[in-house]
Amino acid sequence: MNGNPLVLEIKGNSLDDGPGIRSVVFFKGCPLSCVWCHNPESQGAAAELSFDGEKCIRCGTCSFLCGLGALSETNPGFVDRGKCDRCFACVQECPSGALSLMGTAMTPEEIAARVLCD
Repeated sequence: MNGNPLVLEIKGNSLDDGPGIRSVVFFKGCPLSCVWCHNPESQGAAAELSFDGEKCIRCGTCSFLCGLGALSETNPGFVDRGKCDRCFACVQECPSGALSLMGTAMTPEEIAARVLCD
């Protein structure tokens, strides 16, 4: 990582998480582990691979691309975290968008620009 924070999501026009309408920036690496957490994927500090089974077309592109065997065509959606080196090539090439990256490095200026649009 280049020292910039990992952003999980920027949500505009949010009515949750406080009074009024606001923009909310969700960062990766929350140390609190609250029982009621609505974003448990934000707790890990590193970027992660996310899988949406409803979008997956079972094409095998991800398992073909992963030379480390972290993804398997016979077990779609399972990621062997011990083998995955987080190159995220599978995310870039997934034709259906079933694989996505959770955590994008953004500069404070990029974050401000996105929030100021609201």
